[in-house]
Amino acid sequence: MAAVVLFSTSCTSEPPLAAADYFPSVEEELVRLDRATKDLTDRYANELETELAVILEAGGDQSDPDDLLAQVVPAARAKMRLIIEAHTEQLGVFADRVGTLVPPQAVATAHSELVEAMSGWAETADGTVGLLDGAQNLNDLVAVISGSPYADAQLRVDQACNALQDNAVAVGVSLSCPGTQLGVLQVTP
Repeated sequence: MAAVVLFSTSCTSEPPLAAADYFPSVEEELVRLDRATKDLTDRYANELETELAVILEAGGDQSDPDDLLAQVVPAARAKMRLIIEAHTEQLGVFADRVGTLVPPQAVATAHSELVEAMSGWAETADGTVGLLDGAQNLNDLVAVISGSPYADAQLRVDQACNALQDNAVAVGVSLSCPGTQLGVLQVTP
């Protein structure tokens, strides 16, 4: 794997970017990703709140809680799927855009790790969406997300970004990792 990375880096016709150009480009993409995923999460969370209000209103005060949950869980599961799928698209855009940057040699390894971590995170989406099907209640939905490969991949991205941030400090440039707390849905049981 290292030989492939070294070979592909040495074959590029573009010289490495200076740190003063590279880090702002990465940060711009991090900010874009953060904004896009937060906007998507907010949109789907608002839609879910509206759907849940309709379900609760239709049920009235005399509704059986089990009947209401039987309607709420599928609605929450569907929105979680949509959020994960939409985020996955944004993760791919980030990996593609940042992957085309030629980093300064001093940060090439950290750069590759961030791009690979983002790509890896996107690759966990299908498996995580599949796990949602087994969730029978709101606690299950929270557990599926928090204990999933998707959550583990999110942590890897945070660690890779923080490592790149440390590299930026070492070369005297600033990089702010906004964090990737995508808040797939803050479902409170």
